[in-house]
Amino acid sequence: MVVLGGFIVNGCTGGMFRSLGVFFLTFSQEFDASAAETAWITSILMSVTFLLSPVGTALASTIGFRPTIMLGGVLTAAGYIVSRFATHIIHLYLGIGCLSGLGYAITFSSASAIVGQYFTKRRAIANSLAVVGVSVASMAFPPLFQYLMDEFGWKGALLIIGGINLNMVVAGALIRPLEAYRDRKVKNCPGDSRMNDSDTVLEPGTAKKCSAAATNFLKTFWAQMDFKVILIPSVALFSASCFMMNICLFLPSLYIVPRAKQLQIEDYAAASLLSVISIADMVSRLAVGAIPDYSRFNRFDQYGLSLCLLGIINLLSPLAKTYPALVAYAIAHGVFYGAFAPTLLTCVAELVGPKRLPSAIGIIMSITGVALLAGPPFAGWLFDETQSYDATFLLAGAGFLLAGLLPFLLRLRKKRPADTTQESTDSPQTVKGEHETLLVPERETTV
Repeated sequence: MVVLGGFIVNGCTGGMFRSLGVFFLTFSQEFDASAAETAWITSILMSVTFLLSPVGTALASTIGFRPTIMLGGVLTAAGYIVSRFATHIIHLYLGIGCLSGLGYAITFSSASAIVGQYFTKRRAIANSLAVVGVSVASMAFPPLFQYLMDEFGWKGALLIIGGINLNMVVAGALIRPLEAYRDRKVKNCPGDSRMNDSDTVLEPGTAKKCSAAATNFLKTFWAQMDFKVILIPSVALFSASCFMMNICLFLPSLYIVPRAKQLQIEDYAAASLLSVISIADMVSRLAVGAIPDYSRFNRFDQYGLSLCLLGIINLLSPLAKTYPALVAYAIAHGVFYGAFAPTLLTCVAELVGPKRLPSAIGIIMSITGVALLAGPPFAGWLFDETQSYDATFLLAGAGFLLAGLLPFLLRLRKKRPADTTQESTDSPQTVKGEHETLLVPERETTV
């Protein structure tokens, strides 16, 4: 049931991110907005989700995972429902972007954390099954959203989408508190400062308990943000790669439907391209998970090579001007996207070790939020200037290619004579100025 809850939350979150491109032209025409102005909707939504994810985990540490996820489901649904009454595109920024983004932030991070805590021996399988929700929803949502717009208009579609997101309230109800955590603090969690489950029931009007809960929330939140991690040179380099990658991460899924419609491809056929990407992505993730780790071709190499190939595919995408060619591009994009995505957390874990992993993830999420805020609007501005979506895909290709080349610098630096001493310089928790600088460990850390 906990895995099912994570599956629903992942589907509603990642599936929506990948499927909002179906509404792009509709919103642009309805509010007489430019491509850059319309892109701010998705940009704000994703940025708020990632920037406030640490807030979600801290809130779950304070009041419990079940109420946190249920609250997030209500906020997410409310964002789409109130957006149904929008009369200006700014209203969509506030409704879908800010309110739904806040809801996604506290549900997505909390659901990911509780699935990892609930399982020990079968944790990898549980996480995989929960994450598959993103691919399944991404296959189903695009044609469904196109149908809802055709039948009920964009306002009715947003109202129904709000109802779909209310399923996250059900997902939260499935998260039964762990009995093992009732009488002791949760260990191996960000900051190790979570409250006992018995302390998470806040009695109305009890100022003392509310004050204690607020204090614990702030302590937990601050404990997750160990900014010294960014001083590790290899982490800083990998963070730069993540920033470049996230600027372009959702550009293809956001603009492929508008580009297909500009090429006079029928609406449902254009929306189906997002489903094709999701199918290829899911198959690639499952296949990549079965690839063993080799010392000569580790997860960093896989991450970098996949991003480089993804960049090349997007640089060649302007050549695809017919539906079959776009389907071929969508398959290739999904395959290489699914090849790098599962390696991201593994690479971070190898760089910082398990002790600093929560802090590193929080910082990476913050970097992701900033990058996602800038990427889609800039790509929209390129379309406004050129009146062609080719520029947006070229931008995505260049960003992916550069992001893929940066991790290879870690391997090049490791081969330098100064870094090949017999000393144990590959400790995953070293910061420049304390001992040595971390490069790339030999063995993979399982996440």
